[in-house]
Amino acid sequence: MAFCNNCGVELGDSAKFCAACGKAVGVNSSRSNGGTTSSSGQDAFESIRNMATNTADETDGMDAADIEKNKVMGGLAYFLFFLPLIACPDSKYGRFHANQGLMFLFLCLAGSITARIITGIFLAITWRLLWLTSIISLIIWLPILAIGVIGLINGFSGKAKELPFIGQFRIIK
Repeated sequence: MAFCNNCGVELGDSAKFCAACGKAVGVNSSRSNGGTTSSSGQDAFESIRNMATNTADETDGMDAADIEKNKVMGGLAYFLFFLPLIACPDSKYGRFHANQGLMFLFLCLAGSITARIITGIFLAITWRLLWLTSIISLIIWLPILAIGVIGLINGFSGKAKELPFIGQFRIIK
């Protein structure tokens, strides 16, 4: 008996797609009696992609008129997180994106501090490792940039969807 590697639902012998989650059933995507088969880089990429795209969506719990009125403030919150708090303090949508913008600011600060510490360590060893800090900084900043773009798209398009990895934290309620 085979099981879906994505959601764990039992699959039929001739199933090409999981009936529950829709994921294609491949050679490496089935589990047998709870034990996983060998995983590949593609499986790791799929799990990271799922973590990044399957975040909580609170759009249904918000007023549609509030969302439509404050879409611009929701998007601008990723540049200045406090802007929705000033421009539309009573907006649940604005406050949601203000919090997401604040979490994004913290992520940017953590990325900046990490990149500077790594640069300092490599420079303390030898200046010849300076080229390596550029590569490491790129590895740090590309995911942060992607998360910021996701936030901008969500804010301007009227979605109250959490940012990947950092969106579940609430400071502004």
